[in-house]
Amino acid sequence: MRRGIIRTAFGVLKRRPALLCLPAMNIAALAAVLTAAWLLPLSGVRDRALDGQEPTTAQTAELFALLALLSCVGTYFTAALLHSVHALLDDDRPTIRTSLRAMLRRLPTLACWSVLGNTVGALLRIAESTVGVSWLFDLAGLSWSLLTYFALPVLVAERSGLLAALRRSLTLGRQELGAQVAGFARVFLTTVLVAFVGVATLILAVETDDVAVMLAAAGGVIVVWLLTGIASSTLSGIYRMSLYHRAAATPLRPFPPFRSSRSALPAAQVGFWP
Repeated sequence: MRRGIIRTAFGVLKRRPALLCLPAMNIAALAAVLTAAWLLPLSGVRDRALDGQEPTTAQTAELFALLALLSCVGTYFTAALLHSVHALLDDDRPTIRTSLRAMLRRLPTLACWSVLGNTVGALLRIAESTVGVSWLFDLAGLSWSLLTYFALPVLVAERSGLLAALRRSLTLGRQELGAQVAGFARVFLTTVLVAFVGVATLILAVETDDVAVMLAAAGGVIVVWLLTGIASSTLSGIYRMSLYHRAAATPLRPFPPFRSSRSALPAAQVGFWP
């Protein structure tokens, strides 16, 4: 079944290569926000850090606002990608502009989800440093990731609220837990492999002691990393929405009724009927 989902993901990307534009636009938007932040509030934080001083209260608030903005930007473009994939799986073919416009109307809900999800994740990561119980927060972080895996697809496809999306995500996640782990493992291993090859290429270029070779290798590695990140993000979004479609179309299997094998009494005498 997992192989079928992966084949579907590549088929969707082959059918609609323009989906690669959305992660690329996400990277460009994040870079623009970071550049603007570096020219304005982050420059003051840098100056205070060089003087051995901590950021002021206002600068700390600006940093938190910047992180929230970056998170919202990433969530918005990811939701637009999921919207396009959802429509393609329903035999529709929306333009990139249509998906961006549709998610712009859902921006308040997406922003609330982005702030909520990242706040909980950040608190769990901070709590992991607690002595003696870090394993507990590691487990909580993993549980939170599994709980919220389908939250964004539900928000995009079903247009529900945050609490309803979390409940729905938990219900769907029980059916596709193995596929979630398999998809994450594939993306993680691919990313590690590309990063390893890039680092090895840079090391070999440095060993040549040739500035031109080092610059060319560095430029090539950066381009490959960017292209890999764009392709990986696109396929991850397609895989995630494809899993959502399969889970949403599969009825939940009820738990089998409990039957005691120790009682030799007829069913009518033990209080239930088979």
